[in-house]
Amino acid sequence: MATTGVTMLLTPNWRDWYHFRHQQECFKSGTPFEDYVSKVLSLFHPDFVNPAPSGTLGDGGCDGLAEGGTIFYACYGQRPGRNAERELAAKISSDFTRGLSQWGSFHTWKFVTNAPIGPESLRTVTELQKDHGPASDRPLTVRVVNSEALWRQVVGTLETAVLNELFPGAPGAENVELADLLPLLDTLGTQGSAIDAGADVLPVPASKMDFNELPEASRIEFNAGRLLAPRIDRWYEESSDPGLYDVHGDKFRSLYEEARAVTTVPAEILERLYVSVAGANFRMDGKRANAAFAVVSYFFDSCHIFETPPAEGDVARGEVPDAVAH
Repeated sequence: MATTGVTMLLTPNWRDWYHFRHQQECFKSGTPFEDYVSKVLSLFHPDFVNPAPSGTLGDGGCDGLAEGGTIFYACYGQRPGRNAERELAAKISSDFTRGLSQWGSFHTWKFVTNAPIGPESLRTVTELQKDHGPASDRPLTVRVVNSEALWRQVVGTLETAVLNELFPGAPGAENVELADLLPLLDTLGTQGSAIDAGADVLPVPASKMDFNELPEASRIEFNAGRLLAPRIDRWYEESSDPGLYDVHGDKFRSLYEEARAVTTVPAEILERLYVSVAGANFRMDGKRANAAFAVVSYFFDSCHIFETPPAEGDVARGEVPDAVAH
């Protein structure tokens, strides 16, 4: 299937890739780290401004203002040295003092750094928090943001398109063989209610499950995924291509036969079908996994994959279709 124009679902393994790239940036020292933080904050805050140094005034200890000037950022990329901890503590104190004296609008002060916070630095931060507590003349929220907090609070919350801008070259779903089903997975994974009101959802036929000797875990997955069958029906009904369902059914049968040629274990055949639909590591995302279960169980129930139990008359005549060998 052609993948042009298809929006790939972001899976957690791709999220891990973005996190790794973030960590790489945070391993940098000095100005390169500070430049990365400035770029990240400009993507996170629409009104983020990092003032340019001006003559003897410098930048007033400010590496960025956001949210209408209410959030003040100071940033420090670690500089390796014997007195790194003392230098960090001094930097926290000096940036705060300068910012407090020259900027009157902020109520939250955040110091972003990739340097380890040692005892002297922690004491400095604690003193600032105490001096500007709720009962002080100027109450402030004082926070240190390390590399992991920067990921949790900022980078990890960015939309996929923004992450792609920040870290170009994210891995795609190259191994998804039914790529034109990705929009369906997206629909199944993001809509709110799992079942349409009043929908008559039946369990997966036990006779076919028994005949193909599917394990209990696979039956549970199918019964969970099949709750989304009404949505899949509607998706095909609303498709601009009236033959799309048949195309997908034929492709599923082909993939099933390919998997069956490699393994005769039903659970392993199913796993290959899941990966063909949703990509590798799909189980790392609960919604994506359930969408994969729904789609595969849908084609299982429509008899495109696995074998259909013979009718009683066929059994009497000895006309039994091939089942999965064990």
